[in-house]
Amino acid sequence: MRKIVGVIFALMALVILFSACGSETYADKLKKEKKAINRFIDAQGIKVLSEYPSDNVFAENEYYKDPDTGVYFRVVDPGNDEKPSKELKTDIYLRYSNIINLLTGDTVATNNQQGLYMTFKYGVPSTYTNSGTSTQLYSFLSQACVIPLDHDLGNNSKVSLIVPFSSGSTYQQASYIPFYYGTLSYRFINDKPIEEDK
Repeated sequence: MRKIVGVIFALMALVILFSACGSETYADKLKKEKKAINRFIDAQGIKVLSEYPSDNVFAENEYYKDPDTGVYFRVVDPGNDEKPSKELKTDIYLRYSNIINLLTGDTVATNNQQGLYMTFKYGVPSTYTNSGTSTQLYSFLSQACVIPLDHDLGNNSKVSLIVPFSSGSTYQQASYIPFYYGTLSYRFINDKPIEEDK
């Protein structure tokens, strides 16, 4: 009986050893992400800026890399003169289109349907994630979506983002997937309804 128990424990130890050897570490996932982001940047001919343009004007394939988060973004349209306020906790409507998984190159989401948007309160970090919201739409909301607004963008502004998983949504962090957001559009609550956006 002791031999059978000993054999069972030896087999269990081997299974655990082999499964541990085959799993990816967090460092491996970071390396894979870095390669995927660099491959996308190279394939798209993106020039990474180390200094943010003071006038919010970006050339066609220029992206600024935020030094604190590693998020890359490009201002497509800086919007109008109406600015959001963290002190007033401005309500922001956010729409996205063409989110791409940079590990596979697959489009994981589009949001071209009228009436579909996410909201958050600018200056209230607890609203920047999908915690407590079960809809798939909010799987793509993160702190990274808010970062461009800190650069003096106005109402009706649009940006593109490259978001590492560590700065992304809870979905990204759980799946270790970097995303490319083709377009994020911002509207403030006192503007016309987001459904009118084309």
